[in-house]
Amino acid sequence: SIAAWGLLRLADRFGRRPLLLLSAAGFSVGSLVTMAAVDLQSYTAIQFVTRALLVTQIAVAYLIVGETLPPALRGRANGLLGATGSFGAALPFLVIGPALDSGLGWRLLFLVGAAPLALMPVLLWKLRETPVWIAARSRGRLAASSPLEELRRLVEPGRRKAFIAMGLLWLVINFASSVSSLFFTLYVVNERGWPATDFARIAPFGLAGAFAGYLLAGWLSDLIGRRLTLSLFMAALGVLTILCYSSTGWFAIAGAFVGLQAMLGVWVVAFTLNSELFPTDLRGAANGWCHSLVGRWGVVIAPVVLGALGTQLGSIGQAATLL
Repeated sequence: SIAAWGLLRLADRFGRRPLLLLSAAGFSVGSLVTMAAVDLQSYTAIQFVTRALLVTQIAVAYLIVGETLPPALRGRANGLLGATGSFGAALPFLVIGPALDSGLGWRLLFLVGAAPLALMPVLLWKLRETPVWIAARSRGRLAASSPLEELRRLVEPGRRKAFIAMGLLWLVINFASSVSSLFFTLYVVNERGWPATDFARIAPFGLAGAFAGYLLAGWLSDLIGRRLTLSLFMAALGVLTILCYSSTGWFAIAGAFVGLQAMLGVWVVAFTLNSELFPTDLRGAANGWCHSLVGRWGVVIAPVVLGALGTQLGSIGQAATLL
């Protein structure tokens, strides 16, 4: 995910369309190649590249929507994009049982993951470059020639505050989202005595919560603004994490879990804001620097801190509540 920085910044130089086509096709091929993995090392190496392409295509998709639609519709459009994407994220949980019972086993999941290849002819035919990128190129506004040049332009007066703020915001979002979800399974099984079948009971509600949360985040960001919506969602994310990991009742934990899925909508608002705060010729670079190179370290740090603190306190629930 962090390595996606190297790809995202290319969207300013070569355009949004070719990068989305490349990353979507590459991710699908990587998913197919994963089926040929013979050990943990080969699996990890293939998935390293595939994951970078996945993060790239998601970020560029939000970028294209943001640059194509007017500001008054941008939040809701990105919310719809995130909501439909949540169905894809839930698909592995729905098919993992039949996959393991099939002749292909876990490899069937990655065969399903290659489905975007079937959409490539449609994307090649219908997907157009964004008008604002074309206009910027025609005016001679060229992308930075090197990462150092990008960084110099991102920290110029007038952009420095936005650059620092978005980097820190993405770091907090990644950290908080990881704390709220990464060890949830271990927590409810070991510390609350849930049987594995309970996950099947709450999964549909979690999916509905995520879908509604993305739509709500997009709608609110157009209605009351990106900044206030972000503040509300981040506050709710904190409260629901405390409720989820300090409660003992089944319904309280399950309800908080569904609420946490809804708070994933904060990603939509952050993607929208990250695009709107920077000029066209720096927009891909700003996304790569703030979201991937800085922000994704939150996913790296969270399990290390949560695991160490959980070991010290003797409880994942106490550690997650404190964090």
